[in-house]
Amino acid sequence: MELLTTLGPLVLGVLAWCLGGAALATRRKSLSMLSLASCAVALLLALLYYHTELMTGDVAALLDTSDAMAWCAAVLLVVTLALNAAVLLRARR
Repeated sequence: MELLTTLGPLVLGVLAWCLGGAALATRRKSLSMLSLASCAVALLLALLYYHTELMTGDVAALLDTSDAMAWCAAVLLVVTLALNAAVLLRARR
């Protein structure tokens, strides 16, 4: 479970960006939905990581990683939404 909650968000975040870029390049809106879904699952797995650290009582790990995790989650969300907005704008033309 620990491997899933630590590497899962990284892999799914990169997948979200790749799918968004592929949707932009190929004009396939279905890839855009997969991109948004993988971004959502990546953020969910990041929350599950925090939950498991909290349940084990490792507050020091939470304090050490909270700033970086919040910044990375914001960057993941903003870039994914920007890519998918570009896909939708391009599909309207």
